[in-house]
Amino acid sequence: MAKFFKITCLLAISLIFSSCEKISVNDVDVIGYGTSFGMCAGYCVNNLTINDENVVFSKIKRGTAPDTKTCTAKLSASEANEIKKLISQAKIDKLPKTIGCPDCADGGAEWVSVTSNSKEYKVVFEYGKAPSELAEVVVKLRALKETFINCN
Repeated sequence: MAKFFKITCLLAISLIFSSCEKISVNDVDVIGYGTSFGMCAGYCVNNLTINDENVVFSKIKRGTAPDTKTCTAKLSASEANEIKKLISQAKIDKLPKTIGCPDCADGGAEWVSVTSNSKEYKVVFEYGKAPSELAEVVVKLRALKETFINCN
């Protein structure tokens, strides 16, 4: 009886760990990145959306006359795969949805999201304070966002 119990426990534990979903490079459909500042004038929200071929950047102006500017650029397969690899290594699906106090006292917020197998995983954190798990990918995404500085 004790042997049966041990085998059952080992089987249950192995099933629990084998059923954990992991985001792999091949499963990443869309990567998102953005910044937001609640109390600002002008274009206070910036978004990047990345798929296998394109990067779409949008900046949003709030207020009485809201306005959105959108620009698109091609993305090389190697660059897309590099970002996907960084996202997979970051284990974004294991992080809490909110870290710190994003946009408190207008300190701003940043986020990284990934859509994989029709599920979105999004982590929002204080602007400039990426969690260590996302540090590398955030550096890459910030640099990519800066290439759109002249998006008008």
